[in-house]
Amino acid sequence: MISLSAELQGVLERLPDHISQSLGSGGYRHIIQSHAESLDTIGRDAEKTTAKTRAQLTCKASSILFSKHRVVVPEEPSYIDHQKNYWSKTCWLPAAGFIKPLNSIEVALSLKIITYTQSRFAIRSAGHNANPGFSSTGEEGVVLDLGALNTVELSSEREIVSLGPGATWEKVYEELEKYELTVVGGRVSGVGVGGLILGGGMSHFSNHWGLVCDNVKNFEVVLADSSIAHANAIENPQLFRALKGGGSNFGVVTKFDLYTYPDYRVWYTFKVYNASDSERVIKASERVQKAMDEDDRIGFFLVTNSAFLVAGMLYMGWPEETPGIFRVFEDIKPMMDAVPETKGTQLSVIQAFDMSEEGKRESGTATTRPDADLYLELHKVLQDIAKSAAVTLQFTFQPIGKAAVNKGNEYGGNCLNIPRENQSWLAMMVQWNDDANDGEARSQISQLISSLKSTCKTRGHLLDFHFMNDCSYTQSPFQGYGKENLAFLKATAAEWDLQGVFQKLQSSGFLLSKM
Repeated sequence: MISLSAELQGVLERLPDHISQSLGSGGYRHIIQSHAESLDTIGRDAEKTTAKTRAQLTCKASSILFSKHRVVVPEEPSYIDHQKNYWSKTCWLPAAGFIKPLNSIEVALSLKIITYTQSRFAIRSAGHNANPGFSSTGEEGVVLDLGALNTVELSSEREIVSLGPGATWEKVYEELEKYELTVVGGRVSGVGVGGLILGGGMSHFSNHWGLVCDNVKNFEVVLADSSIAHANAIENPQLFRALKGGGSNFGVVTKFDLYTYPDYRVWYTFKVYNASDSERVIKASERVQKAMDEDDRIGFFLVTNSAFLVAGMLYMGWPEETPGIFRVFEDIKPMMDAVPETKGTQLSVIQAFDMSEEGKRESGTATTRPDADLYLELHKVLQDIAKSAAVTLQFTFQPIGKAAVNKGNEYGGNCLNIPRENQSWLAMMVQWNDDANDGEARSQISQLISSLKSTCKTRGHLLDFHFMNDCSYTQSPFQGYGKENLAFLKATAAEWDLQGVFQKLQSSGFLLSKM
């Protein structure tokens, strides 16, 4: 068997010239040579140990290659902070360690150590997924923490921006608005670039721009064998399409090149309505969704809680007055204007939509055709289930039209198989704080997922598509991708990951092997 130090030197030898020169591989070569005996001992020890020890040895080898403070193990004072660096407390799992690479070379070397020791691993960009194990892992695995890969680099022509997976969308918008530009990205503060794009990504204006993944020009990806490749419309086009909505099944993406746009200005308001007005609010919402078919500059969402509803009204640009379609709400008195009418930007919108408070969360999704009577029935289903003051249960209507599918096709297509018709992606969420309510909270989100889907199906409006970014770990988004796309994704994964590294060693996630 080839020694670990030799395998790591091999990674450096296979680096593309531009990466080796720009990031400098010489320093890593010297470290590997100087510590070859220690690395090889670790490699030999990993052959005859438990999963937990293999993970610990992975951290030990990584500490040799990188500085100690970039491999955080339980004995380190900063470990608890890293363990808690997740949007949901359900993901505060006791990893054997957090490996924090600074660039694509370090990602490639880290992945080589992982595959050599056969350690379980998870990939974290910003940790905004509420599903345990998806970007977190227990003590038998390590977390490849991409938070330091957070660059936002604008091209000289300002037509393309290169984003690191660990950047958050508020940082992206903030940097681009200095140049009066924006990019198609996330809607909520704290969301990372990497996870959102690989799951498809919905923006407030998907009908205008397509999904976030549709706006990627190029992916830089570390493959299972630790080689670094580019995937775009010309170079590795199959991998390019698979990465647009295929999740973490094909490699570790270390850079996303996205198209920029000048449309950074946004008009918006968020209004809160009493549940007693739900019928009027929902009928007005249906009219807005129909109008989105004719005007793709409209953005809209409706959060439904048992006691109130929140209508998020947005319009691309700065109109002189309230956009006409939103006047359908004029005769409905809100409980409050959570956010008054504002002429803002993509950045200010995401700052207004803050969901960063600490808590336990789980999610779920379903897709339905639009229908006001059905929407009202779904709200009543929610009210019947949400009976506990200790648990907050809600779901959001997220309208999306066939225009979004058409835009995706214009950019070469993705792998999602979204139905080419008007629809709503239902984003369900339960939130709670006390461990004593774990069972109740999980029971409620499970009931909500099954009841909403059942109600939509009874009315003949349920669609097979499941939006990956909102999916529960109990759901399988790939089942809605269609047989042809699923076969394509499996073939692509088999081609680019011969040993099944991302299927067998990855802690969890929406993996093709776990459908």
